[in-house]
Amino acid sequence: MEMKCARCHDAPYHDFAQRDLFSLASMLNRKPVSVPATSTIPGDPAALQSLLVKVTLKPGEPVPAEWPFAERFAGPLAPEMLLNPEDRREQLAAIMTSPGNERFHQVIVNRVWRRYLGRGLVEPVDDWETFAPSHPELLKYLGQQFVAGGSDLKSLARLILSSQIYQRQTDSQAGIDERRARLLAGPPPRRMTAEQVVDSLFALSGKPINVEPMNIDVDGMRSFESSLNLGPVRRAWQFTSMSNERDRPSLSLPGAQTVVDVLETFGWRATRPDPLTIRPQETTVLQPAILANGVVAKRVTQLSDDSRFTEIALRDLSIDEFLDALTQTILTRLPTSEERAWFREVLSDGYAERRVPGSVPLVRPRRVTSIGVAWTNHLHPEANERKEVLKHELDRGDPPTQRLTSAWRERAEDVVWALLNSPEFVFVP
Repeated sequence: MEMKCARCHDAPYHDFAQRDLFSLASMLNRKPVSVPATSTIPGDPAALQSLLVKVTLKPGEPVPAEWPFAERFAGPLAPEMLLNPEDRREQLAAIMTSPGNERFHQVIVNRVWRRYLGRGLVEPVDDWETFAPSHPELLKYLGQQFVAGGSDLKSLARLILSSQIYQRQTDSQAGIDERRARLLAGPPPRRMTAEQVVDSLFALSGKPINVEPMNIDVDGMRSFESSLNLGPVRRAWQFTSMSNERDRPSLSLPGAQTVVDVLETFGWRATRPDPLTIRPQETTVLQPAILANGVVAKRVTQLSDDSRFTEIALRDLSIDEFLDALTQTILTRLPTSEERAWFREVLSDGYAERRVPGSVPLVRPRRVTSIGVAWTNHLHPEANERKEVLKHELDRGDPPTQRLTSAWRERAEDVVWALLNSPEFVFVP
């Protein structure tokens, strides 16, 4: 149920009211919540009566903690179902997740279905009051299986991924033809999410994300109420807002910022408390630009000593075997005949002599360093200078391996770059 508009007034196109939303808030709060002044429409009450929307709660009015949707699901709650029968928050959780509440489990099923197939059985996924399911029997069956499996998301994913519809070939028309989409002719092409793009970039290159910890209080001198340490980053979902650098360069995290730039370009939101159910999917000119010219893409394509592509290049492979391994790693397929011909032309010269005899891997310094800048000294002018120096060092990318000849390595990096910037890279196969 899309209830955001009920924060300030009764929903104009649905049958739920502002009181319903604040009743849920009171249950979560375990006690009545008073309507804040910001949750109402300003103006003369008499004039507001002529508007399409209706305001039925007054600022400061307390709303009791009670389940507002008994007509949709009353659901008997036996006392033994609750650790504390008087806890309104526990009551809310038990009502919503009860096996008798079909709506809850079907909503979860629908969201997982959309994640894997690009379109929900109810679309949009957050407005069941307006749109009916395209396949109600299938939705009901999946909901029942979800309950029977103990509401286990992995079991649900296994059920969907092993279905014939998921395993059908991608249907490019399903994304623009409503009829084909409703008939489940095949999953429409789906662009990877921002997190998937970043994680895929580092996974295919074999490199760790390797940026600073998400923490500006590196010497631990601030209280935990004033500064939050989110720790080291290993996956894209662990990043958060980089807003500190707006007015204080010394508090920036230059390494983390290079990754956040990619995330934001592909629709990621830095504001965790205000997420979006459906992110914008529009293609922008910045998306191919950051994959072609960004620092993250540069690191990924560079054949450094910690690169998977370097290890592939050092194997005793024929040039065709090398091209097969390269293309399968990046695009999960073999190269086409046209691609193979072009790549052979680029890489044949010097391929036999690409390895440098007697060379050893470089001992790379750890990227994650404090460089002596912390909250306690960030106002010192030198703190800004040190962060700027670090930023320029990061912009240069990773040091190249010495185990491959420079001329051939640079051409191999061009091939990796070309594959990475193929439009199909950002789409789920």
